[in-house]
Amino acid sequence: MLTQLLLPVLTAGLLLVAPVAALAQAPADNDDAALAYSKCMRDNGYAEFPDPTPGEGMRFLITPGSAARFEKASAACHDLAPEGMRGEGVTPEQLEGLLKLAQCVREHGLPNFPDPSADGGFDAGKIGAGPDDPKLRAAMDACRELSRGARIMIGG
Repeated sequence: MLTQLLLPVLTAGLLLVAPVAALAQAPADNDDAALAYSKCMRDNGYAEFPDPTPGEGMRFLITPGSAARFEKASAACHDLAPEGMRGEGVTPEQLEGLLKLAQCVREHGLPNFPDPSADGGFDAGKIGAGPDDPKLRAAMDACRELSRGARIMIGG
């Protein structure tokens, strides 16, 4: 799913990006970095890229047919990407945490939520819920601490 700087493999679908440390503590500098990254993405051709919600990380939809524009903008903005969004991959400990997160999400009402891939990404096509689905949001709120600081990325 997500590899180099968020998602060269993602062609269409949902990308839910949530640097867990930012979600847990909402440091102002990470919020500022996320805002600068959002502006850069828009300035570099991905006009629909939204501003982040302070303290909640970044959530956005990669619309069908826009992957090339997204990849071009994300490459241009790589140096501005907030901590956890630069495609650093995940550690074995973080991958173990993401596996626990997936199990927790399944236990919180989304039985089809997949295990993460080796790079820590989740396949949105298997979830059965969209980014604004209250069930998904509630499950992620309940489970995100289990990810051990890994970014949470869902794409399809």
